[in-house]
Amino acid sequence: MSTLGLDSFIDQAPALSIITGHYGVGKTNLALNLVKRWLPKSPNLRLIDLDIVNPYFRSSDSIEWLTANSVGLLGPSLAGTTLDAPALAHGIDEALRQASTDYPVLVDVGGDPDGARALARYSASILTHDYLLVYVANFNRPEVATPQSALELMRAIEAQSKLQTKAIIGNTHLKQLTTVEQVSSTLPALLELSELSGLPLICVTISEELALGLEAAIGGQHSLQVLPMVQMVKTPWEE
Repeated sequence: MSTLGLDSFIDQAPALSIITGHYGVGKTNLALNLVKRWLPKSPNLRLIDLDIVNPYFRSSDSIEWLTANSVGLLGPSLAGTTLDAPALAHGIDEALRQASTDYPVLVDVGGDPDGARALARYSASILTHDYLLVYVANFNRPEVATPQSALELMRAIEAQSKLQTKAIIGNTHLKQLTTVEQVSSTLPALLELSELSGLPLICVTISEELALGLEAAIGGQHSLQVLPMVQMVKTPWEE
């Protein structure tokens, strides 16, 4: 079962897509925004939350919104409770094996190689597909603030997960403090990461209210798609 082309990734879910990257780059918010965007064309979409490392920002924490929109969710078995333990729900292997364009699956992975250990547990099922493993880059994170350090982390995640990265998404942000200038200023680093890794750049993200400004800033310099997003993952004091 082949994935859809990268050109259609923003608007339609591949059979099996996986989101990886460093802690705090915004993987979960990106995953939820992709779910929201894909649902009209992919009503049978399933989301697998493999974050057993960070209990604070998980896809599973949006279970009410996901349930209200009929999104199938599999993840940490104790998510949403007052307990926290690295235990994953039953049925993940089966959901991965059954992934198809009619029943697409999106996997939100915990940060860094530590988080990729959970992904390695399911690598045999994933390798039965033409999967799309996406590395999320946020150059405002100090540990991965350069193309070289981002590439090193990407390779470490690959080694731990036993899977290969297929594409990159630029997700540089500072939440509500993000500006168009801030995101556009990191485009050279993003393009360098793409060149160093030999991987295509799917898109660059920014908030909905700043999307037109970023498109204007990019202009005709690069053939980059802009993915407008809303903040779906919030800290307790932002709720």
